[in-house]
Amino acid sequence: MSVRVFSRKFSAGRQLRAVMDEQFTAEKLKSHCSPEVLQGLGLWKKVTYFIGLPGCLLASIYCINGHLEHEKHTSRPEFVPYEHLRIRTRRFPWGNGDQTLFHNPKLNATTHGYEVDE
Repeated sequence: MSVRVFSRKFSAGRQLRAVMDEQFTAEKLKSHCSPEVLQGLGLWKKVTYFIGLPGCLLASIYCINGHLEHEKHTSRPEFVPYEHLRIRTRRFPWGNGDQTLFHNPKLNATTHGYEVDE
């Protein structure tokens, strides 16, 4: 069975369009624009702007501060040139070929060790 026949036979596109055209007519949409619906819409818009977004902002600040506090007490591990780590069968197509795409010279070791001393 070809892809075209399969997609025609098992596609719900036409059926879905028919259901959408039936359910979302202009008259039905206008009937849902009552004052109660608009009042509820306003309420949830205010809840989003005045509770949800500041809550996300405060949670982000809390998490970032915790991360920065934790970072002060940690040190990077000593470099040990294990043979099974950092195997490069091909060079990376960026940089000098030995660094990964999101390379941090302070924290990520290359095949020869860390680039920046602590």
